[in-house]
Amino acid sequence: MTRQIFGSFDTKDEAINIVNSLELKGYKAKNILIFANDDNTGELAKRTDVNVESSIVETESESSFADKLKKIFMNDSGSHPYLHEKLNYAGISDKQAEKYVEDIEAGKILVLADDELRMGHDSVSDDVTLSVDTIKRN
Repeated sequence: MTRQIFGSFDTKDEAINIVNSLELKGYKAKNILIFANDDNTGELAKRTDVNVESSIVETESESSFADKLKKIFMNDSGSHPYLHEKLNYAGISDKQAEKYVEDIEAGKILVLADDELRMGHDSVSDDVTLSVDTIKRN
């Protein structure tokens, strides 16, 4: 499964327009992913039906003991160490993740999608055939 980055956008409206455009092109909502800072996630989740990831994973009370230890010993200069991991898990390289973490922390919104999982796209074959029986009247 490969992810295609469609860009980081300055406004929620730009990101929502891209999501709508992707859905019109055949991308399923469950295969589109948005990364945003906490200021933008609520409205994006309300206005779209795609997965919206926040720059914060969980609150301190919800994190496990192992997560707390990891956070202590992690040598990460960013203010959201888990965001880099989330981006890597989504298929983004380390170098790209560093850039996009900065963008997201600055308030930009990252939109990506599985480019192999579109509606009507058969993962086995790229050939699409359509046969329609026609009725002829004499």
